[in-house]
Amino acid sequence: MPADDSRADAPRDSKKPPSSLSDVVSAHRFQDMTSLLEWEPCARDGLLYGVGAGTCAAFLGLFKRGSLISAGNWGVLTFGIVGIGAKHLCDYQRAYRRARIRTMLGMDRPAKVANFTPDKPASDKPKDD
Repeated sequence: MPADDSRADAPRDSKKPPSSLSDVVSAHRFQDMTSLLEWEPCARDGLLYGVGAGTCAAFLGLFKRGSLISAGNWGVLTFGIVGIGAKHLCDYQRAYRRARIRTMLGMDRPAKVANFTPDKPASDKPKDD
């Protein structure tokens, strides 16, 4: 009896492209997608703004034009543009805040440890009598 290669848990040849959508979906776990929101802090903001703007644009396009296809296209386009823009704006704001904090703490200036010279020599200390 031949081996069934269509099973999701069967090992696949890495050189062979996936043959169906179910192969692609089964290769990724849901936790891999949700972990994106944990290690990429601005991804959540970008997705939320993109979904909100895309939904608004799709509904407005549907009411204005009456065509579901056109409204869907405008919604997807708006989702992409606003989502990417919001993520980049969030990244810029985080980098700007980080730079401001570094400046306030004086971490931008190079440390001069190698060329350190005290104001007074050590022998000028007052002696306790």
